[in-house]
Amino acid sequence: MGDSPDDAAPPASGGLMALRYQRLVLLNRMSIALFGDKPFASAMPEACHAAMALMGAQSVAVYFTDERGELVAAHRHFDKRLSDDAARRAEGDLLARACAEKRIETSEADGRSWEAAPLLRLTAEAAVLTGGVVFGRVRAEPLDSEREGGLVEIARHLRNARLIQQTLQHQKIAAAIVDQSSDAIFVTDLDRKIMTWNAGAERLFQWRRDEALGRDGAFLVPPERVEEIERLCAEVFEKGSKDAVETDRLRKDGTAVAVEGSFALLKDDAGEPFAIVRAYRDITKRKQIERMKSEFTALVSHELRTPLTAIRGFAETLRDFGEELEPEKKRHYLQIILDEATRLAHMVGDFLDIVRIEAGGIETELSEVKTAPLFERIASLFKEHPSKAKFKLVVGPGAQDLRGDEEQLYRLFVNLAGNALKYTPPGGTVTLKAEALGDEIELSVEDQGPGVSKEDQARLFVKFYRAGDAVTRKTPGTGLGLAICKGIVEAHGGSIRIESEPGRGARFIARLPKKGPAA
Repeated sequence: MGDSPDDAAPPASGGLMALRYQRLVLLNRMSIALFGDKPFASAMPEACHAAMALMGAQSVAVYFTDERGELVAAHRHFDKRLSDDAARRAEGDLLARACAEKRIETSEADGRSWEAAPLLRLTAEAAVLTGGVVFGRVRAEPLDSEREGGLVEIARHLRNARLIQQTLQHQKIAAAIVDQSSDAIFVTDLDRKIMTWNAGAERLFQWRRDEALGRDGAFLVPPERVEEIERLCAEVFEKGSKDAVETDRLRKDGTAVAVEGSFALLKDDAGEPFAIVRAYRDITKRKQIERMKSEFTALVSHELRTPLTAIRGFAETLRDFGEELEPEKKRHYLQIILDEATRLAHMVGDFLDIVRIEAGGIETELSEVKTAPLFERIASLFKEHPSKAKFKLVVGPGAQDLRGDEEQLYRLFVNLAGNALKYTPPGGTVTLKAEALGDEIELSVEDQGPGVSKEDQARLFVKFYRAGDAVTRKTPGTGLGLAICKGIVEAHGGSIRIESEPGRGARFIARLPKKGPAA
């Protein structure tokens, strides 16, 4: 093996050449320390020790500027003979002057001397201060050209090492931010090959990083969006960026996902483009909300118009022809107006309730609720229902009472019982049952209807959803009743579900804590 530069013998060409060779070796040692694999803070002592030997000094202090441009000590080493207050003041004053003047400065006092150099980053506009270094010696000695050249090299090495350290830190911070982002962010080169792929991209598109890197980004683009992405890339190259593009992209399983994309062209120091940053945000929920808002507007418009039309029509009839109508017909028309007004009030109440649920849940006023009287109240309400169905009321041992909001629970059973009556055949039976299960009470409403399909069961409690059966299609409604039931049950700290098989009826089951919702 050959000798390392540190071990090699200096050339026998005179004392000056030997001194210069020794300084090159020390400068090389400093470079190895600063630009090696060690963390920057750990490398500083070794680098500064080599720098002191190079300068023939007994103390060294290195400062770097912080985010506010103020000098902060990065490393200090000094001989005890240079540790007194006077020496510290001389060192500090000299460093401040060198940084202010942006040039090498020297000073002598009490038979001691110091030399300082600013660390400067040169730009086209100005020399930017990034720090400073100051050396001290116990015996005053003028700064000769050899040591001045060494000081310049030391300052340059420290400046470059600091810039590299800051660059790496910024890269790590940027990489961490990108990787932790919930958005899918990746970079493609000019051939559209994927160069980076963050965790958000893995979650959104389902492709692992190792599966995506190096691939042409076209695998994410649905066939019908190919022309769109071509136009988009051309616009990005022309304008430098493009924001808020709503489109679709493909997941690994082949399904499309609605996304909002933003694109930015990356350029090198010469202004030449070399890559495109692409950021995609999943907007599936937003699209669903927009669609639901549209459906809600259409539904409200349609459902409110129907009772209002009836109310207005019969009111106009009574106004214009009331004196000519028989009393029985008048009463009939007034009953229709009353029924439609009641229906309208219920619909408005449902709309307001669903808004309250969306805004944070239903407020409850808790009290002791007797189960049997609550069931009897429901049976009485539907006593004259056109279906002529019978109510069977069952209250098991330990289920006679619970803690809850009586009026909200009443509304829960009005919705569930009304729904059951809609499906129960004429003369059939609707069963209201309460059963104690440990610390919970199970409240259920069971009908004798045709049952609910598995497909509909999964979405019954979603607002505005209405089952696709013939009975539902013939019956007016907003699709909010069961969503409100879910909100009421959850406000009581409980859960609700359905049990049903085709042809064997349906049973809606709410489980509530007997002592009320947890505080």
